[in-house]
Amino acid sequence: MITKLSIKNFRGIKEGEIELAPLTILLGGNNSGKSTILEALFLAPNPFRRVPYVIGSHTSAAEVIHAMHETLNSEGYAFLLYNYVASQAEIGCKGDGDDYLLLFTGKYPNIFVSTNKQKTGALYQATIDGEMIETHNIGRMPMSEALLIGGEVLELFIDNTLLISSRLVKMGYQYLQRNWASIINLGICKKVAEDVSGLVYDNYKDITIEPFLGSGLAIYGFLEDGRRIRLGDLGEGVQSYIIARILYELEKPKVLLWDDIEAHLNPRMLLSIAEWFYDLIENGNQIIITTHSLEAARTIAGLNEEKAAIYLTSLEKSTLKTKRLTLKEMEEFIEAGIDVRVAEPLLL
Repeated sequence: MITKLSIKNFRGIKEGEIELAPLTILLGGNNSGKSTILEALFLAPNPFRRVPYVIGSHTSAAEVIHAMHETLNSEGYAFLLYNYVASQAEIGCKGDGDDYLLLFTGKYPNIFVSTNKQKTGALYQATIDGEMIETHNIGRMPMSEALLIGGEVLELFIDNTLLISSRLVKMGYQYLQRNWASIINLGICKKVAEDVSGLVYDNYKDITIEPFLGSGLAIYGFLEDGRRIRLGDLGEGVQSYIIARILYELEKPKVLLWDDIEAHLNPRMLLSIAEWFYDLIENGNQIIITTHSLEAARTIAGLNEEKAAIYLTSLEKSTLKTKRLTLKEMEEFIEAGIDVRVAEPLLL
């Protein structure tokens, strides 16, 4: 389990750290650092590793984050560095008594990626808090181009993480299509379809890939009465739930990250997810989610209260500030008429 995350000059966070629980719920307003925390954790095991999303020919964790933030036709990875110009970004993780450090060092036109764990890559001299340390290069990213360079070392340096977001659903569909031959016989899609049936008004038997009208393919929910409905024609919440469940079963990550978990999900689905999280945590996995919804935080924390930590997050002059709340404390604030999402001056 990752027990602590520290960030320096990464994306919009100049500096900050946060203790992590088996279930960590990040609650706060827009631009309060929540998504950046998840992105740091998603990149941490190895930004060059293959993940279950497809953009082009294949997709690494870094390419997923790039695609999520690409604007117009802008390319490159300078956005990983604070204000696009920081000389070095740092992601530090602690867990099981071990310290892990991932560095992004900018030397135009590239960002060199190194870690204190890798022992086979070329040695790289990095400066941390004024002290020179030895790290090992694992690849490089161009500042102004999309194509990654290097990254041949694909081992994981900490527990694997999987990021779920409504913005990644279509990339997940592409992954399912590309790997369908190896997925179809695992029984995962059938199980997920049956689980979804308990949350919606239709009874699904399976999830299939078949032609749609012409020669093009589509992913369908196969109904008990023989009808087929494209997943893309279902509600966005149902799509996010289905892709999250399938990709989790395929990857079996030790750490599940879910951004804006309340997006398009009704209370019934949130309760089902809370029950799923309970089972994952009981089996030694870790969950870290973000939300703007007090109701989502209460529902998910309520079923996992003993192992849950709720954090109110804020950025003060780009420094990450956090306030840990128990579910009881959050309930007391709500009863007093205080909305913790907009109460940073009071709580932080």
